[in-house]
Amino acid sequence: MTDFVMVILFSLAGTGLGAVTGLIPGLHTNNVALLLFMISGIAGTLNLYFCIMIVAAAISHTFLDIVPSTFIGAPEEDTALVVLPAHSMVLKGRGYEAISLSALSSLAAVAICFALLVPFYAILRGPVGLYGMIENAVPWILICISLIVIVTNRYPLRAALVFLLSGIFGIIALDINTSFLVQSSPVFPALAGLFGASALIHSQQCALPEQNLQECSIRLRKRDIGSGALAGSFVSILPGVSSSIAATLVLSVRREWRDESVISILSAINTSTNFFVLAVLFMFLKARSGFALVIRELIHVNSWKGAILPHPFNLFLAGVIIASCVSYYLTKGVGKFIARNISRISYDMLLKVSLLTVAAMVVVFTGPLGLLIFGVATAIGLLCLDLHVRRSTCMGVLIVPLILWYFT
Repeated sequence: MTDFVMVILFSLAGTGLGAVTGLIPGLHTNNVALLLFMISGIAGTLNLYFCIMIVAAAISHTFLDIVPSTFIGAPEEDTALVVLPAHSMVLKGRGYEAISLSALSSLAAVAICFALLVPFYAILRGPVGLYGMIENAVPWILICISLIVIVTNRYPLRAALVFLLSGIFGIIALDINTSFLVQSSPVFPALAGLFGASALIHSQQCALPEQNLQECSIRLRKRDIGSGALAGSFVSILPGVSSSIAATLVLSVRREWRDESVISILSAINTSTNFFVLAVLFMFLKARSGFALVIRELIHVNSWKGAILPHPFNLFLAGVIIASCVSYYLTKGVGKFIARNISRISYDMLLKVSLLTVAAMVVVFTGPLGLLIFGVATAIGLLCLDLHVRRSTCMGVLIVPLILWYFT
């Protein structure tokens, strides 16, 4: 009984931490995980519960990070593609609907992940055992993704130009040490410029409409959630491949670029990725994310063999359920509060405040070098929009350096 209460309490605490990191651009659950790791020496027997807190934070973060992407255009690596469709829904008075759609998609993805857990184990480790084959094919998968992204654009030559330009920029920028006040990565200013600031600058100056706060009936498309959950499972086993890269592949193959579908698919991928990262940790003892690495350092991880889930994987899954349910309502609550008040300011003022907020975050986390990266990335993002090339093409900033890393 005591263990059950502790699981609930630490899951709720982790959900709160994940909500904070999700709402503040530039912060990540890895920061929370590292902080808990540093104080674990005084925690003693609480290490297991700290790990439950980390798992809950990792799941909660994937729910709440839609909020800054939607209302201020501040993306993370996993939400870069969602900025434009979510912001366009805000301009139509549907900002709360975008938030609700994302939250429901993430919640539905968790349910599908539980259904896919045993087949996932059987295919990768069980009778089929495809894990090694898939891992060795990563660079070729990335090359195929690149070709699909370019060829499926309306203007392939323009897309190739933007993709290569983004890739060259990524090769240079991602190798720069941008740590300033805290340990940070150049990925944040790069994506904030490519997908956030450029979208805000390119937006038409108009009055921000009153946001619809009615609880409308949101219809999830099964293939959006299903393809998102499946893509998330692949992200968890492909080293270096992000949710946005997986979303780029899914959206390009399906040729589905409706605002609602982009938001739904990417939200499902983000949440399912962290779910399956946890599964991979217990299946192969490999950490595919910072939070999984900290868990592996804090406790002894028992390998998952056979039909019975190992301890404490079962406790972590309980934390996932608690965090998902609470985060769903928390995301909708925060989204409704912001949507209710955001129309009180002019759109021009919103753009200026959003740009200044993103720029300030870039300076705080990455300093002057990060600001330089942010400026160049914004210029490339604006070029992409002016050439009428699909925004996903800018994911070359991550794909090209990753391909080169595998071949060098």
